[in-house]
Amino acid sequence: MSKILFIYRYIKFLVKSKTRYTIHSDFVYDFINKVLRDKTRYKDYNLLWENRNKFASSVDQIETVDFGSKSGIKSYKTIILPLNNIVKSRSHSKSRMELIYRIVKNQSPANVLEFGTCVGVSSSYIKKAYPESRFITMEGCANLAAKAQDNFSENGLSHVEIVVGNFDSILNSVLKKFTTLDFIFFDGNHREIPTISYFESCAELSNENSIFVIDDIHWSKGMENAWNKIKADKRVSVSIDLFWFGILFFRKGIEKQDFVLRY
Repeated sequence: MSKILFIYRYIKFLVKSKTRYTIHSDFVYDFINKVLRDKTRYKDYNLLWENRNKFASSVDQIETVDFGSKSGIKSYKTIILPLNNIVKSRSHSKSRMELIYRIVKNQSPANVLEFGTCVGVSSSYIKKAYPESRFITMEGCANLAAKAQDNFSENGLSHVEIVVGNFDSILNSVLKKFTTLDFIFFDGNHREIPTISYFESCAELSNENSIFVIDDIHWSKGMENAWNKIKADKRVSVSIDLFWFGILFFRKGIEKQDFVLRY
């Protein structure tokens, strides 16, 4: 995505977005105050970011497999890249990782699924926030999955199941491992049709307390189309557009609403 187009989309977001003071939903206002604007410096933050930075400084050469991502590639390709390049280009900012941590910590989800392990940065934030969860993360590249396992060890994490393969091939078997899904982080294959397909498959296992977070909802026109279709799904009661992330709730008994927020 060009910088000009990115800036244009961000300006559109700013024009449409609201602050907490203009929100007329008790549920969303509570979520803003307890999660989005929680300024607590949790003790896990430093360790998680320090270990992320260890990977971000490594010049180890990694052969990666790309099954379709932000580049728009539809068939897989392999490429050798230094680990620091992978971490810096594919992992999220510190503030966004801490937001994911707070969402999970506040929710305490029993069953968690992640699309796109990479080297385990986001996975570590998710698992560290609620270690008791059953957590499965999917990654297309075995070499990155191996690095993720090293990261989990550095962060003192256990009982994280990594399933390696093309999401299209492995998702059905992974979903059979769950009876319900409480939290999902969609952070792989950033294309319209796959994103919609993955959501529809996973939504079958949603419950009233489920939270789904979708990364890069404004990355491309296709991802914006996917977000608009997904948030309109009748099972979704509340959606929150934070520009970088889209958050979906499935609460019953509340008015269906879509929010665009600056927090």
